[in-house]
Amino acid sequence: MAVQGMGERLAAVRTMSKLSQEDMCRRLGISRSAFQNYERGQRDLTAELLFKVYKEFDVDPLWMLEGDTETGKSRRHEEVTQAYRKIGLAVEHRISERSLKVTPEKKWDAIDFLFAEFLNTDALGGEDHELDTKRIDSILGLVA
Repeated sequence: MAVQGMGERLAAVRTMSKLSQEDMCRRLGISRSAFQNYERGQRDLTAELLFKVYKEFDVDPLWMLEGDTETGKSRRHEEVTQAYRKIGLAVEHRISERSLKVTPEKKWDAIDFLFAEFLNTDALGGEDHELDTKRIDSILGLVA
């Protein structure tokens, strides 16, 4: 059973890359008939081919599978963006609430540090992904 819209997304990748079907086939190392079956949505991309599309064209595999947002972006992109915004707002709130004097550069250093930590360990949130104000305060203590 073919994943709905995957062929259209593959065609969009090819079009955005300004490649003919033949050129795309060469880059992916597949036959033209196989590519046409993928692009028409008659077959799903194999995991290996999905990985090649990712490596060759820097296209999010989740977007290829789900296609739930604008071209090339996925649900994961939206979640990461929302997390960065949430951390930034929490830092701003704690600075204001504690009347701290923090330069804009140091504030962004703190936000970037907390975000990197979040990406690596999800240390800022529990199961409900609420931000840990003690952790934010400890980082702000270093930059204030």
